[in-house]
Amino acid sequence: MARLHAPDRTEDTVAAFRAWCAADPAHAAAFEHMTLVWDVAGGLHAERAALASPPLPPPPVRPVVSRRLVLAGLGGGLVLAAGGIGFWRQAGAAVYSTAVGEQRRLTLADGTRVILDTDSEIRVRLDDKTRRVALTRGRASFTTAATDPRPFEVEAGGRHVQVQPGATQLDIRRDADDVTVTLVNGGARVDDLPGGVASVTLAGGQQLVAAPTGTQVKQPDVADATAWQGGRAVFRDDTLAAAVAEMNRYSAVKLAVAPEVAGLRVSGTYRVGDNAAFARSVGTLLTLRVVGQGQRLTLSR
Repeated sequence: MARLHAPDRTEDTVAAFRAWCAADPAHAAAFEHMTLVWDVAGGLHAERAALASPPLPPPPVRPVVSRRLVLAGLGGGLVLAAGGIGFWRQAGAAVYSTAVGEQRRLTLADGTRVILDTDSEIRVRLDDKTRRVALTRGRASFTTAATDPRPFEVEAGGRHVQVQPGATQLDIRRDADDVTVTLVNGGARVDDLPGGVASVTLAGGQQLVAAPTGTQVKQPDVADATAWQGGRAVFRDDTLAAAVAEMNRYSAVKLAVAPEVAGLRVSGTYRVGDNAAFARSVGTLLTLRVVGQGQRLTLSR
């Protein structure tokens, strides 16, 4: 489905698709089902016109991530976001936060670029000797200034991330006492870890998860781990309950899952902030009932 709608589609792709459909009646039936999922989630035709329109200049306010769903699918599905999510804003030492469903981009006085995720807050203090940031809630991405020699430190949930000199890009998320540090590139050391671990030094592409029960170092798909910066959520064989919990972080319209379907598995990439489209797409694919009441949508058998 994604390949057929791609702008670089070739005749070879179309020929391969026709051969695949002819090879087994189940293939054509599966494609028809995915087409229904695509259409229920909003389709692509209206979005093509929007993408072809000249981009508007950024508004003089904090940017809110577009809620428009361009392409939805599960399994090998793909979601493309229409438009950008704002501009860099100059900022000094202060408190910066976002509301539910909002993403904000800013540049600190030292040149460090920050992306704040939904419902997040950081406290920044820059002085002559150090640069300190406290992530009090939510998630933030930091791209540190390469030419500033002062130490750069981020505190989150009692964990301290010491960024090595030079340009470094890292993503830090705090969920109560759980802290996840994803190092995209550069180097960093995480101190004050649970489970008797004094510190862990991360290399580019590694992810550290610190929870009260212990510390783990993983090698995630960095593109998936940082997809939120483009307004997307990526699920790979996650439970429906976990996917719903992540989608609920971005919307005032809350999703609920009946216990009998909470363990169903979900894979795909979705535009965050449009829980109604997510519910329609997942409901169609997994044959679920979607019942709305006020600002709540419930998924059940």
